[in-house]
Amino acid sequence: AGGPPPMPYSTQGAPTTMPLVGGMARMPPSSAWMPPSGPGWGGGAAVPPSASASLAPPLQGSGVQQPVPYGVVKQQVTDRLNMAVHKRHQLIGQLDQLTEGEYSEHMKNTFSAARKAGLDGVDWRVPRLMYCTDPKHNAEVNPAFAHEVQERKAADARVLEEQLAAEAYDAWARRLQEVGKQPPPLEVVRRAPVPFLEAAPNYCAEEDVWSRTLELRTLDEAMRGDVSRPLPRPTVHAEEFQNFREGKYIKDDCPIA
Repeated sequence: AGGPPPMPYSTQGAPTTMPLVGGMARMPPSSAWMPPSGPGWGGGAAVPPSASASLAPPLQGSGVQQPVPYGVVKQQVTDRLNMAVHKRHQLIGQLDQLTEGEYSEHMKNTFSAARKAGLDGVDWRVPRLMYCTDPKHNAEVNPAFAHEVQERKAADARVLEEQLAAEAYDAWARRLQEVGKQPPPLEVVRRAPVPFLEAAPNYCAEEDVWSRTLELRTLDEAMRGDVSRPLPRPTVHAEEFQNFREGKYIKDDCPIA
């Protein structure tokens, strides 16, 4: 009673094409075409695509790739990221060489919030270590999670302490290597200083000022003669001059005085 004629099926093999009905295109071969299934088609319950794909055996020679494990993909992404970061550091180093370090300074002055706040030279691991080890920062922690939070903070503190200790050891090793020594550096405990007046009870400020005034010389006197030899003692009295003649200016040597 109206409608398209029945599709000719062959007993020798599947039909290659279907006749055109109206404006419909040709259907694919029967090897790739499956009749619909479901409650309305008399084929039973519908099977989700994921379930049918999991139940279907892997195709052999069809070019379908097997899923790559998550660990392999994660490692590949990490390697590409590290390579990109290393390449970036190389390019920035080349720019610094061409500009004598002005490029990095310009970028920090322009975009670095830490540089604008004067905190670019702060090692933030030290405040983090203080936060993890000081008990006063545990006061606001929820008691239900306090034990777990303290364990994590203790683990972070151990890692930070090991990192800072290793860097400090390496820094001291490089400095002591210049003088032929090995870390740890020698520690010298000095006694408490003694006040100057207790160490020199006979000190007199007036005599000190007078002696320093006598010791003071002019630049002409210092640059005259052999500069490799110390200057002679200053002359305080007249008889200390080299051309002094005894009895001419001192009344004690004059018999009439």
